[in-house]
Amino acid sequence: MAGNEPREDEAPPAAGSPSVHTVQLIRTAQTNTLLLSQMADGKANILIGATFVVFSLVITQAFSDEVKLSVICLAITSFLSAIFAVLAITPPIRARAIPNENFNPLFFSHFSLLREDEWIAGMLGKLRSDEGLYRVMLRDLYQNGQVLHRRKYRYLAIAYHLFLGGLGLTLVIYLVENGI
Repeated sequence: MAGNEPREDEAPPAAGSPSVHTVQLIRTAQTNTLLLSQMADGKANILIGATFVVFSLVITQAFSDEVKLSVICLAITSFLSAIFAVLAITPPIRARAIPNENFNPLFFSHFSLLREDEWIAGMLGKLRSDEGLYRVMLRDLYQNGQVLHRRKYRYLAIAYHLFLGGLGLTLVIYLVENGI
């Protein structure tokens, strides 16, 4: 028997009904999105650690008799990089109602604004049909992807560019300061 053929005791899918693989596809995409989010958080944490090590080394130089421009450059770019890395991993916290067209019943920051009975009733209403279930899952997937694209990876890229650019600029300034 081929893998896609229905068994004899199974009813064929109704015309126009989604494939049996639909939910699996959405769940796989959600899992991949979650993994990308975790990777971004891990990279941001590594960068935060690196910037604070550099910043700690710079602070010791700041109390010497002569503070060099290269040290100031390294301090500023490390600090700015740390700020953007923190922004990449800090979730937005809202204390106001979310417009209905943007409301995601699976996102804690949204459903925490509702009473429990309201949320349960709303979810049960959405889960009464396959289409309602798919809409909830797809909205969650889409919004998580938007957060990754518009916030996490954008801020993370800025943080890494600032850090690497700052290291490069610091090296150039150091070489000029020391006539090398």
